[in-house]
Formats: sequence, C-alpha cells, structure tokens
Amino acid sequence: MKAPYSAWALIGALALLSAAVDAQGAPLDQRFRQLDRDGDGRLSRDEVPWPQWFARADRDGDGFVTAQEAGRAAGRQGHRQRQDPRLHDAPPQAAPQQAADQRPGEPPLLSPPGTDAGRDAAGRGQLFESILIPGFTDIAEGTNGFAIADLNRDGLLDIVACYTGPLIRGQGRPVDILRVFINEGEFTFRQHRLKIQGELRAESFGYRAQIPNLADLNKDGFLDILVSRHSASSGGLARPGQPLRGNTLLLSQGKWDAFRDFSDPLGIRNERAYNRQTSLGDVNGDGWLDIAVGCDNIGNAMGGLPHSRLYVFRPNGERFEDGTFEDIGGTKLVPDFGGFYHDNARDKAGPDIDLRDLDSDGDLDLIQSYHVDVRDPLLPYSPGEYRQGVFCWKNLLRETGQLCFEKVTDNGLACEGRLRYNREKRLYESTIPAPGLPYVSLADVDNDGLLDVVAVGPSDPGWSPRAEDVGGRLWRNIGGFRFEQATEEAGLACLNWSQRQWYELFGCPVSPFHQSWTPPASGHQGQPGLTRRNPLENRPYYADAVFGDFDNDGWQDLVVMDRRETARIESRAILLMNQGDGTFEPMPTQFSGIDGHGISAEAADLNNDGLLDLVFAADPDNSGGAASGDSYRDKVYWNTGLHGARGNHWLRLRFTGVSDHELIGARIQARDAKGERLLGLRVIASNHAYKSGGALEAHFGLGSVDAVQVVVTLLGGHARVLGRFAADRYLTVDLQAATPTGRP
Repeated sequence: MKAPYSAWALIGALALLSAAVDAQGAPLDQRFRQLDRDGDGRLSRDEVPWPQWFARADRDGDGFVTAQEAGRAAGRQGHRQRQDPRLHDAPPQAAPQQAADQRPGEPPLLSPPGTDAGRDAAGRGQLFESILIPGFTDIAEGTNGFAIADLNRDGLLDIVACYTGPLIRGQGRPVDILRVFINEGEFTFRQHRLKIQGELRAESFGYRAQIPNLADLNKDGFLDILVSRHSASSGGLARPGQPLRGNTLLLSQGKWDAFRDFSDPLGIRNERAYNRQTSLGDVNGDGWLDIAVGCDNIGNAMGGLPHSRLYVFRPNGERFEDGTFEDIGGTKLVPDFGGFYHDNARDKAGPDIDLRDLDSDGDLDLIQSYHVDVRDPLLPYSPGEYRQGVFCWKNLLRETGQLCFEKVTDNGLACEGRLRYNREKRLYESTIPAPGLPYVSLADVDNDGLLDVVAVGPSDPGWSPRAEDVGGRLWRNIGGFRFEQATEEAGLACLNWSQRQWYELFGCPVSPFHQSWTPPASGHQGQPGLTRRNPLENRPYYADAVFGDFDNDGWQDLVVMDRRETARIESRAILLMNQGDGTFEPMPTQFSGIDGHGISAEAADLNNDGLLDLVFAADPDNSGGAASGDSYRDKVYWNTGLHGARGNHWLRLRFTGVSDHELIGARIQARDAKGERLLGLRVIASNHAYKSGGALEAHFGLGSVDAVQVVVTLLGGHARVLGRFAADRYLTVDLQAATPTGRP
C-alpha cells in the first residue's frame, strides 16, 4: 500500500516548482501545497526525499525550505539537469563503514546510524546485530519484494529480489531489476545473472515487478519464479506508451538459473489489476500447484483494480507448459471472492492472501483481509465505501470430494465492516465495525497444533480511516475452523499503542517539532471530514508481521515492521518475545538490536548455525519519501545467539521425495522423544508475509530438549512418523523413504 505522495509524484511536483514559484517568492500553487503535507507553509526533510537537493535549498540551515528557497532551488535544479542526464540525485553508493570491534569468525557489523535507534543498538550484547554484506546491503535502490530459497540446491539459502532501478531522465519510469544473490556461506553472497528466454532480461525486468514467489510448478526438480506485477493503468486502460504486462511466470528450463517466460500461454497475467502477494498450493488435489493472487486498490477505484484471483491449473497432457490457469474467483465455487464490478457494495481490496489449512482437515482454505485506502476525489464508487475486514473460505474438498469453497461468516475470525462517507455532513461513518488490517501472518503461537492469525496495518485517522480503529489483532485458533479474539490476552495490546507510547518504551526523546506541533492551517486538513493530529498520536505504519523462534526456546516470537521511512518519526521494527505460554512482550532496542525498519521482512537461517536471522527490505518510494540514501538499503540482522539462544537446542528440516504440490501445506510436528508432547507446529508455505517469501523447510527451537520425534502430515491427511532425531542438526528428509541425511 502506498503513502499519499510517492517519490515518483514528488519528482514531478519538484520539476514544476520553477514554474509554480518564482525566485522573488510568488504565492504557493497547488504543487507546493501537495508537497507541504503538514500545511505549515514550508517543506521539511521528510517531505522531500532528496537530501542533497534539500541541503542546497535550505540556504539558512534552519531545517526547512520556504517557498522562496524552493523556487531558487528549482531554478538551479533545472539548470543542473540540462547538464546532467540524471533526473535527481541518486543515493550515495559508498558502502557503510565497518564497525571497529569486529571479532574473528564473526560477520562485520554496520556502523549504527546517528539516530536514537542506532544509539540503542550500538556496541555488542543484543540478540540481533546489523551486518555488512557487500553487494547486498550497500545497494541503494527500492526493493519491491523478495524471497529466500535455496535456488541452486547447495544447502545454503539464497535471496531473489525485485528492485526499482535508478531514474534516468528521458527514459520514463525506471526499469525494474531481478537480482539473485547466491549464498556462499558465512554471510557472503554473490550476484548471479539468470538466463531468461523471451523479451525480459533480469537486468531489465520490465516495469512494476513486485513480489517473487518460488516453487517447482512444472515438476522438473528446479524452482520456478512467479513475480507479481501491475501495469501503469487507469480504469483498466494502459497509460500511453506503457504496455499492460501483468504477472510474470518464469519456468525453469532444466537448470536452476535458466528460465523461460510462460506468463501469456498459461494465462496468469491479470494485467488490469494491482497485483501484490501470491500464494501457492494444490487446492483441488489434482497434483498441480494453483495460484491465489491478492490485489489492492490505491487512491480510488480508477487507480488500481482490486481484482483478486484464484487460478486453478487445468492440465492438458503430461507437460505443465501445455496446460493453462482458470480463475474461479467471482464464481459460485468461491462465493464473494475476487471479481471486479466497479461497485462499492461488492468490490474489496486486499494486497495479501493466504492458502492455509485452517481447520487441519487436509485441504487448503483461503483467507484474505481487506482494507480501504481513502483518497480524493470521493467518487460515487469511492473506496471509502468498500467493504473491509477479514474474509475466509473453507475448502469443502475433503467433505464433498469436489473443489468448492464455503464463505464462513460466524467463526470468530471472519468479520465484515463498512465505512461510508456522508457527503452531506462531510464526514466518515462506520456503519459496521471491522478492522482494515490487510497484512496477515499465521503461526502456532501457543503450541497447541493449530494455526493462529495475526493481522496488522496502517491506521492514521488523518489519511487512512477504518471502520474499526485498530492497528493489529490476534485471533487464537480453537479448532473446528473457529477462532477467538485474544489480542490483549496475548500481550499484543501494544500493537494499538501510539508512537508516543512506543517512544516511551524505547526511551526516545520527543523532538521540538512534535513538542510544539499545532494543527495545520485551514485548507490543509487532508481528506474531507478528517482532522490531522500530532504525528506522535498516530500508530506505527505497520506493514508486516514475521514469526520465528529467535531464541530457540521452543516458542515462536514475532517481529512487526514499521514502514514509516521518514526522518521526522524515529521508527524501528519491534521484536516481541514469546514468554513461553503464547503471550508476547515487546523488547527494547538494547535487547533486540533492531535499529531499522522497512516494508517487509523474512526470517531464515542464512549461515546454517541453527539460529534464525532477519532480512529487511526497504522501499521508501512506496512509503512516502526517504530521509536519506541509507533509507533505501536493505538490512541483514545476524542472530548472535545471545540472551540464552545459543544454549538452546534446535532442529532444521528440508524435504525430498515428494513434489512441491504435496509438500506445500504439509504440517510438520516436533514432539518429545516418546511422541507424547507437542513441542511445536510448522506449516510449509512459500509465502509467509506481505512482500516476502521463504524456503519450503521447517525450523524448530527446542529449548532443553535434545531429541525429538517428527511427524509429517501431507495434504489429504497422510501422516508419517519419521522417528527419533537428535537435536542441533540440519537434516534433509526423504519423505518417500522416510530417512534423514544431513550434518550436525
């Protein structure tokens, strides 16, 4: 989901400043007011994403740019552009300095930034340390989405990511790049160029590539790459000079790094939709992977079509490439899912989507959470009147033998709200309460063998009103496709804290700007019927929730991302540690070491030491502007094993002997050596959270337990007891022979 003004829009606005504001200080026009989001008559650092331009414009050094200063700077910028082919100042490419206290055998640490979060994370002793990975953490470009998987099958997890390249004047929007980083061990990665047959190239991957998702769809033993993509369109029509491209499916060609684009013949483009996260799984049990696509809507119904899809694969012979995908969304097979009607009573927008077995009956159910991103103008079909809330569909394949989904409305999780704009009163009215929390993550947080649900999302009332004003919620799975709200009971009431409350937890000083903040002048109130308030009274801009047992104590912890990538708010991702009973406690940065933020994250053991590390993706252009070039850099957090993590046991499992259509959706249980007590549940999935994905494997923290029994239940309910495994090993298990191989 995008903030009100992307860097792309700001570029265009700044380019027109020379015409809007003359060097003698002519009155502000509409363009300057667009930039001046807080309405104080001057531009602050977080309202302009180019630090070098800002430094030149701020001639008196007071930290703000007036209309007169902007006019002068716009004139100088136009003169510079006539000499320089680049449209704006690129973020600096120099690698951050390495910390002076690097120890032998440990990865180099990044020097902490000069922020309160950086000071809190400085030195050693934290659970996570931000580390330098040359060729990855020093790339200063927006990361649209990424996935972690063992692409070359060498036992080390690699990274596949989509970037937006630098903007070159005269070439329109920057061309996206598909980069692959091959893991060579000990936190060393090298870029590897993929070979793609067709018009696309990895280094010029077209426009608006978003989130990669990896699995073996064509059953040749190598991972294929599905990349969601949206076209530059309005009302379903392509913008001049830009094609309707849509999603891209790259099928492997007998090698792990050779692909061919089969998007068109397989029919998965969905080129008129605002495609975001995808989810893979065999929903009808026919032996082929199907594809669910979550679609968003930004601005208004003309800005991007919320046409989510559930593509079921229809084979035509033995070769996958000869088949095609058929969308069953908008049909009676999935009632009230998908379709696009240009009708505020029927359309819904949700960028995330998940295929998961919510009731443990052996087939994949469907869950999608919808939100409303309110913008001007308020058209008759304004998204301010879209439905929002959590929708879920139960797959009846096991009950009936036929693929058919039932929309469930009374199970404690499903909820549907309406937010209407009263044009006579010029205010928003919540006719039915329900949260607008689009980012859903699933995990068994209380070790009862059932998948629980967490949803988070932005909720600033000044620009993103909701039918229910919450920032996050947890639902506990109580079995039988039923859930109960347990946010406060689970210690997650903090997800509804304001920034001011988080400042108190982190010990972050309140800036003079926030201390003296006053409501904006008349005419700068934001959306009709909404009143802005001190930014510290808003919540973090939640964008992702990532589960993992980070201290290996046997209980899954949680990292919640804040994507508010601006200078004015001291934002950082939040680590919440499971207290060993399914309840969570937010930890200060001095414990977590997490000094950064971003649009998405993924947990993975990157150096095969049995501890889950973290990768953060940064995309300030998609979150309202960057404070500096460093804001564009992705971050890797090394799990140090401190705070007891290194002393706990663990087990990591990957699987062979079955196709990915059988493996995705499998339930992996770790039990004590006698098989009597459940120690944890993991579900195999390639999409884990918004804008990221992970490997088809399972990691368990085991605490003091040094041997476990593993039970694998594949889709269809076929359970296999794999026997007793010693802890502290990374094993490859052949599910046909049920024998493990691996190393300590």
